[in-house]
Amino acid sequence: MKKNIYFDDRREVPQADQWDLSRMYSSTTKWQKDFLKISREVPKLSRFKGKLKNATAILQCFEAISATQRIIEKLYVFASHYNAVDLANDESNTLVQKSQLLFNQFAQTISFQAPELSKLSDTFLKKLLKDKKFTNYRKEIHLLIVKKKHILSDVEENIVSRAGRLFSGPDSIFSALDNVDLDYGTVDDKGKKVKLTSGLYSKYLENPDRKLRQKVFETYYTAYKSHINTYAEVLNLAVKQHDFYASVKHYANSLEASLSSNLIDSKVYTTLIAQANSSLKHLHKYLSFRAKKLKLKKLNMWDLRVSLFEAEPLQFTYEEAVDMCLEALRPLGEDYVKILEKGLRGGWVDKYENKGKRSGAFSGGCYDSYPYILLNFTGTLNDVFTLAHEAGHSMHSYLARANQPYNLADYTLFTAEMASTVNERLLTEYLIKKYKGKPQQKVIIANEIDAIRATYFRQTMFAEFELEIHQSVEKGEPLTPATLNKSYKKLNEKYHGSSVADDAFIQYEWARIPHFYYNYYVYVYATGIAAAYYFSDQILDPKTGTQAAKRYLAFLASGGDDFPLSQLKKAGLDFTKPPIYQAVAKNLQKCLNLIK
Repeated sequence: MKKNIYFDDRREVPQADQWDLSRMYSSTTKWQKDFLKISREVPKLSRFKGKLKNATAILQCFEAISATQRIIEKLYVFASHYNAVDLANDESNTLVQKSQLLFNQFAQTISFQAPELSKLSDTFLKKLLKDKKFTNYRKEIHLLIVKKKHILSDVEENIVSRAGRLFSGPDSIFSALDNVDLDYGTVDDKGKKVKLTSGLYSKYLENPDRKLRQKVFETYYTAYKSHINTYAEVLNLAVKQHDFYASVKHYANSLEASLSSNLIDSKVYTTLIAQANSSLKHLHKYLSFRAKKLKLKKLNMWDLRVSLFEAEPLQFTYEEAVDMCLEALRPLGEDYVKILEKGLRGGWVDKYENKGKRSGAFSGGCYDSYPYILLNFTGTLNDVFTLAHEAGHSMHSYLARANQPYNLADYTLFTAEMASTVNERLLTEYLIKKYKGKPQQKVIIANEIDAIRATYFRQTMFAEFELEIHQSVEKGEPLTPATLNKSYKKLNEKYHGSSVADDAFIQYEWARIPHFYYNYYVYVYATGIAAAYYFSDQILDPKTGTQAAKRYLAFLASGGDDFPLSQLKKAGLDFTKPPIYQAVAKNLQKCLNLIK
C-alpha cells in the first residue's frame, strides 16, 4: 500500500483522506448557533395543537414541521458523522446527545399531529390527497388513513414519544462497548504481536495460513464471550422495546409494527425465509465443494472467506479501487460515473481506520449534505466491493435528493440495499472480464458465490434469528446468554450444513451484529440482492441495457415518492412470490459450474 491504512490518532489522518463535513457546518460553533435557533423553534410548533381542522391549517402545520425536521436532521447527521470517526471524542459525543434530545423534544412537541388528524374523516383526508398543495405530503396522509387504528390519544402518543428518548439506549451502549471499550486481544503473526481490530479480523479471515485464521477467530470471539452477559442484556432490552412499541400501538407483533411504516406485507419477510431455506441445498453443495477444494474433511467457520484458488493476492490502493468501480459502473451512463467520481475523489469519503473510529462501513448524510461514505479501507478485494456497495447507496441518495422534494427524497429500508448490490454485481462482471484467462478470474467468480452466501443466505439467517428472538419475547420467554447462544448456533448449523464442523465460538457471533438493534433491518440485504440480479441482468444485456439503465436510474431518482412494493411492482418485481428468490439460487449454481 502506498498510504498508511491505520492511524493511532485521528489528528494524524490527512485531510484528503477525511470526509468533508463543512457542507453542513464549517465549525462546531456554527452548529451550536443553529442548534440554539432551532431549539427555540421547536416549542412553537405546539401552536398548531387543536387547530388541525381545515386544509389551510393542516398545510401550514405540515410545512412548519418539515422545515424544522430538516434542520434537526442536519444537526444530527453532522454530530453523528463527527462522532463516528472518533467515538471517544467528548465534544462529538456531547453533540450527538444534544441532537438526540432535541429530536425527542421535537417528536414530543408534534405528537398531537397524528391523533388530531386521525379524528378527521376518511372522506376529508382523501380530498387532501387529491389537492396539489399536499403533493409533498401524500404519503403521510395515505399512511394516516391506513394506520388510523394504531394512532393513540394525544396523551398516549405524547407518552410514547417521551419514551423514545430511551429507545436509542441499547444501540448506543452496544456501539460504545463494541467500538471503544472492547479489547479484541492480540495474535502472533510471524513473530509480531498484532492488536486485533474489527477491520483486521475481517482481513485475517482471508489469510492463507489456516492456523493463524483459527487463532484470530478464536481470539476475536473470546472477547465477545467475556462480555456475553452484557451483550445479552443490551439486546434483550432492545427487543423488549420493540415489543413494547408494537403492543401499545395495537400491532399483532413487532414484525408487523416494523414493516407497517412502509406498507410492507409481513409475507415478504416470511417468504424470504421460506425460500432461502428451500434453497439451502445449493449453499450446502457449494460448501461441500469448498471443503474438497481446500482438502479438508470439514470446513470450520474460519475457512469460509479464504480464497479457493492459487493466485497472487489482489491488493489495491484506494485510488485503484475508485478507478475500477468507475469503469465497472459505466453501463449506468456517463453522468452517473462523473457524479460518482467527483464524490469519491472529493469530500464524500472517510477512507482509513483510526483508533476509536466506528468499525465497518456505511453511507450516510441528509438532504443538505453530501451522501457520505465511511470506510476502513485496507486494500483487499473485499474492500473494493465495499466501496462499490456504499457508492451505490450514496448515488441512490444523491439522485433521490436531486430529483425529489425533501419529504419524498428518502427511500425506504426495503429499497435501500438494491442500488448497493447492483453496483457489486456490475463490479463482478467487470472484474471477470478484466482478469479473463488469469488465475484471478476464478477468484472473482468465487467471490461472487461468497457474496451470495453472505448477502442472501447469511443475512436471511440473521433475519430468521431476529424473528425468533422477537417471538420469544412476545411469548414472555427470557432472552439469556444461553438461549441466544443456542438459537444462533442451531441456525448456523442449519444454514451451513454437514460440510461445516461444529464450532464452540460461533454461538457468540450474534453479539457482534449491530443490525439486530435496528428492528428488522437485515432482511433487506437479502431482498436487495434478489432485486439486484433482476436489474443488473437487464442492464448488462446488450439488447436491453440502455433502456434498462434508464428505468433503473429512474427508480433511484424516485427516492421515496411511493411505497416500495408499489415502486418495485412497476419495475416487475413481486417480493411476495417465490420466483424472484429462486433466481439467486440459480445464479449460485451457475457460478459453481464455472469454477469446478
